[in-house]
Amino acid sequence: MALGDSYTIGTGLADIAQNFPSLLARRLTEETGIDVALTNLGLDGYTTADLIREELPAALAVRPELVTILIGANDIVQGSEEAAYRTRLAEIYDALGQLGLAAKRVVAVSIPDFSALPGAAPFGSASELRARIDAFNAVGQSEAASRGFQYVDITAISRESNPGDDWLAADGLHPGPAQHRAIADRIWEAAGAGWRSVQWDRWSRSSRQALARAKEEAENLHHAYIGTEHLLLALLRDTEGVGGKLLSRWTISHRRVWTRIDRVIGKRNQDSVRSQVIPTTRVRKVLRIATQEANTAGADSVGTEHILLALTVEGEGIAAHILSDVGVTPALMRTAMDRLHSNAEGLSHQPRPGRWSRFIARFAGKR
Repeated sequence: MALGDSYTIGTGLADIAQNFPSLLARRLTEETGIDVALTNLGLDGYTTADLIREELPAALAVRPELVTILIGANDIVQGSEEAAYRTRLAEIYDALGQLGLAAKRVVAVSIPDFSALPGAAPFGSASELRARIDAFNAVGQSEAASRGFQYVDITAISRESNPGDDWLAADGLHPGPAQHRAIADRIWEAAGAGWRSVQWDRWSRSSRQALARAKEEAENLHHAYIGTEHLLLALLRDTEGVGGKLLSRWTISHRRVWTRIDRVIGKRNQDSVRSQVIPTTRVRKVLRIATQEANTAGADSVGTEHILLALTVEGEGIAAHILSDVGVTPALMRTAMDRLHSNAEGLSHQPRPGRWSRFIARFAGKR
């Protein structure tokens, strides 16, 4: 959810999809696979008083998972006193604190510096405006810090000289597409790592445990990465989730898979393994697919069955080849899940086994 004024809604843009909240929503979707719904409540000309009266009630009804707020430019041009701005901003921040979000999921964004722009001439001298912008931003930063909110300074971006085409909108006052992209990039740089974690809110306990076990499997094999094969091994240890139950009904055992992986890939020298075991790009792709599959199915959470399905859908990793060799395909997975969710006995549908030799022949370069 985005709160604010013309900067937030993207006044002056030919397409509001170019505004920074829309860019951030798309970036979050790309990074996590979550179908992000953006609620942009910003309106041109709004002050903190307008936001309290009009936007806050709507915000409390939306119950967002992530929030950005950029407000204050119109307070400046309308002559608001610094103390009054602080009081109203504190009221806004206190209301956001009641949403029940982790503090770092609220991002307060600084007021851009419009003082030297042609469209700002009616609002006072450039030097006076700049001084007030700095003073109001100091208030915003202080109030955000006192509540644990993340504060992102984009004012320096607005002060860049010779920024190139599309930096300003045609009105000579508001940011153009290029500046909105720069703002979105700066916010993502500061908050993106924390925002990515929102995807795990929707993952079941079994799924989160599977991810932790995948790391353990990689460490047990002295591998410096978490590959799809480790994720499959983790699912085979799952006794609570649907994914593990499906695999057990299909007589695919942890020992059998582990033995084959150890035989083909082998263990690495323990001394050469990095202290931090990290997921491969392919595993990250599998996790995005799992989230997308859960969203498409209308599931309340991402379960281990969605991870297992994603391993087959991804199709190129070691796990996909192992599963294919024993007859587990995306079609089989979808059929089993449909039967399970319709309260039929979908767990008993047996795959047609293939030959492990096909996996051995094809594994080279597959991670």
